[in-house]
Amino acid sequence: MVRKRVTKILLYVLNTALGLLFLFPLLFMFVSAFNPARTLPSQITSLGDFLPAYFTFDNIVSVFTRIPMLRYFANTLLYALGTVVGVLIVNGMAGYALAKINFRGNRVIYNFIVIMLIIPFEGITLALYLVVRTLGLLDTPLAVILPSFFSCFYVFMFRQFFLGVPNALIEAAEIDGASPFGTYIKIVVPTAVPVFITVFILEFIGKWGDYYWPMLTLTSEGWYNVQLAIKEFSTASPYHWGTVMASLAVVTVPVLVVFLCLQRYYIEGIATQGIKDM
Repeated sequence: MVRKRVTKILLYVLNTALGLLFLFPLLFMFVSAFNPARTLPSQITSLGDFLPAYFTFDNIVSVFTRIPMLRYFANTLLYALGTVVGVLIVNGMAGYALAKINFRGNRVIYNFIVIMLIIPFEGITLALYLVVRTLGLLDTPLAVILPSFFSCFYVFMFRQFFLGVPNALIEAAEIDGASPFGTYIKIVVPTAVPVFITVFILEFIGKWGDYYWPMLTLTSEGWYNVQLAIKEFSTASPYHWGTVMASLAVVTVPVLVVFLCLQRYYIEGIATQGIKDM
């Protein structure tokens, strides 16, 4: 009994230490955002130097005055929400079709999607770029939004969740005269709120922090997202650590707010993703 209690205490201490270790970079970023020092790392030689002598909002103000950060925020919000809407519609219906509609080639398509999960995005970047360029979408919001609509991972997630939806619900809706699309909208979607919220969080955070694809497809500063905007601070001269950290903190806050508001659904959605009928 004593050994179990000691083991549990040691596990709590270890988990707490690991949690603080992983949180330290985030804490360092937010503290540094209010630090007036220009050469921040060289001034931190001890734990007591971690907190500045006084806090200032000059770095935060500089983020919004040196560049049109509000415009970049609006662009990023457009890209993130536009992508999320498309992802939920396309991948949700695809996952439902693979899980609940029997048609020729169902298993072949599913196996192909599972195989495609091992291919990184960088492996299809060139082909995707050529398609976007051929369609004349370069340097437009559609170049960032449209290619992200389909995701093998999200189709897999939706399919795994929909496999757990009782067939009796779908059959009852069909008996009442509901069409397959009506059954999906009125019966299936309301039962799948956790997985929809999970996909929403994952895609929103992913698109908010996307740098690689926008860098390739956007050339006009007027369409930049916040990640491309941060480059203005990291390459500017003279280099100011406080302003760089402030820009990172400003960009991180919306993601934290979204996750904290929806974390209950996110945990529930992840918990329900079992391995069904692989």
